[in-house]
Amino acid sequence: MRPALIATDLDGTFLGTGAALLPSNLAAARRAIQEGVIFVVATGRPRRWLDGLQKLRDLDPVVISSNGAVTSRLAASHPDHLHPVKPESALAFAAALPPELETAFAVEYEYGWGREPDYPVGVFSATEHEAPLEELLRLGPVVKVLARTRHAGTHAFAPIALATAGETLQSTFSWHDACGTVELSAPGVTKGTALARLLEELDIDPAETVAFGDMHNDLGMLELVGHGYVMAGADPCLLGREFTQLGNHYDGAVGKQIQLLLDN
Repeated sequence: MRPALIATDLDGTFLGTGAALLPSNLAAARRAIQEGVIFVVATGRPRRWLDGLQKLRDLDPVVISSNGAVTSRLAASHPDHLHPVKPESALAFAAALPPELETAFAVEYEYGWGREPDYPVGVFSATEHEAPLEELLRLGPVVKVLARTRHAGTHAFAPIALATAGETLQSTFSWHDACGTVELSAPGVTKGTALARLLEELDIDPAETVAFGDMHNDLGMLELVGHGYVMAGADPCLLGREFTQLGNHYDGAVGKQIQLLLDN
């Protein structure tokens, strides 16, 4: 099936080793756009962290960033949609977590980010604000909250965060390591819901679309589309489902599959 729209995650999916934009994937994306296919980048990254896509700037693809909290064109100065987290919900979540986890927090704004003093400095980039969570939440609309603990890995921390968030926040993760990190959005905000809204605006049937991903934060969009593809080494939560498993992101598996789809 030749898709009407292609959506892809970035890290571990469309980007190669060291988050580099592979020439083969770039060529596939360019071909798709030039042949009239809507090309969508759907990432957990914030808008400020999309420099690796500058070679696509002239084609101005749609970007769903911060796990669905922000939707815009790549070259746009302001987003079309922005869904901030309610400060009171974030504070209630923080207070309800088990104290023995000693959770530290960071927040993503539309253009910047801040962290608590105990949150690791090097997880993203130079910190613009360093303060307790309550103060960070007052500095501007927050599109994503990150919670990190040294006392549990991501897979152990994620179900705790999900239960704590309940219906007041959307909990997910986009990488895993020994220091568990979960990402929190406004309720109902995911890559999947952002993509569903975009499809409605464009009057495109989800059955005519495909998506690529590798982590829990991709699950909603992979379930939405007509055909979901997951990468070799994808998180276990994506395995055992009706998704097609591809090769490795560092071998340009996404670009190869896009070329095959366009040839049909």
